[in-house]
Amino acid sequence: MALKFWVTAPFFYSDMDRPWGELLQDMLTIVDTAERLGFEGVAINENVFQNYVANPSALAFAALAAARTTRLRILPGVVVLPSYNPLLIASEMAMLDHLAPGRLGIGVARGGGRYQLDRIGVDPAKSREIYEEALEIIQKVWVEDNVTYDGRYFSFPRTTLVPKPATQPGPDLWVASQSVDGVRKVAAQGHNLLTAPNWGNFEPHGDLEALLEAFNAAAAESGSPRGEVMVYRHTWLGRTEADALEFFDDMVSEYNHYLALTQTVSQGTREDRLKARGTGEKVEFVEAGRVVPANESPSSEGLWEKYSDPVLTTADKMIERFKQMEAMGVDHLACLIAWGQPIEAVVAQMELMAEQVLPAFAEGPTPSRA
Repeated sequence: MALKFWVTAPFFYSDMDRPWGELLQDMLTIVDTAERLGFEGVAINENVFQNYVANPSALAFAALAAARTTRLRILPGVVVLPSYNPLLIASEMAMLDHLAPGRLGIGVARGGGRYQLDRIGVDPAKSREIYEEALEIIQKVWVEDNVTYDGRYFSFPRTTLVPKPATQPGPDLWVASQSVDGVRKVAAQGHNLLTAPNWGNFEPHGDLEALLEAFNAAAAESGSPRGEVMVYRHTWLGRTEADALEFFDDMVSEYNHYLALTQTVSQGTREDRLKARGTGEKVEFVEAGRVVPANESPSSEGLWEKYSDPVLTTADKMIERFKQMEAMGVDHLACLIAWGQPIEAVVAQMELMAEQVLPAFAEGPTPSRA
């Protein structure tokens, strides 16, 4: 299977003096452009109470995306399961699956930080156990009638989803993990994997290789079919190397927002980067909804030689990098291309990628771009 290209709707709200509704329209423009140009799908970020990801409902946005597209795959997530009652998530996903049968999936996680959980009364120390119960419940009620459950965090009498998903045994399920131990567990359970640099972008070469090696080995040992792998990468295609760096400073700003939100620091050893992040301490880094960013200042020199992410370069080198990832076992690439740029630049970038990069990975006729 050739590498499939997705884009993200990241909802990075760097300029909060701008009406949020304009950001929403920008994200819908990304959806419309992806449908028009033949991208495989759109992955929809979700988070609350801050401006790094200012989208309180990936599922609501997925419904909008489903209603205005006919072929685009739609992946809300990651949805932090400890934030929700799993019966309601299962029900809403079943409805979404009827809006766009076979095109909907969901990305799930326990949550990599405590900021959201602290504010809705969920103990971050228990998030993994809550997540595991929630995921078990969702998978059961998608296919079974009269389900009962008596767990530590969720209990309910006989319950049947009405409707069940149109797609059986349910929409595509993608599990987010960024650590070696985490991807091994995802593989052993036969799930699809979503992964991105654990400490933000500026991920050195070799980290992704180590994760995929762990994932593939665990999948082989499990005896279950190997799940598919989707990798997130910051990408910007230029007609020249200088063009590719046009919005580098904006990307650094987004990177510093991420470091603040996840309470991580740049770099460290590979062992540090590929182990599970803790939930962190209670640190106030948001003021009136604005993340107070970290103050890292990585250089734009030598990006290609040093880092697997970001990929800011010309078409020939971008194709080379993505062919390498395809050979490593990456099935889907989610391109992070909206980190504060004008939406006109993002649309032009998608058009340039559709012209110069996507054809190198095409399996059939190129979609019309009229």
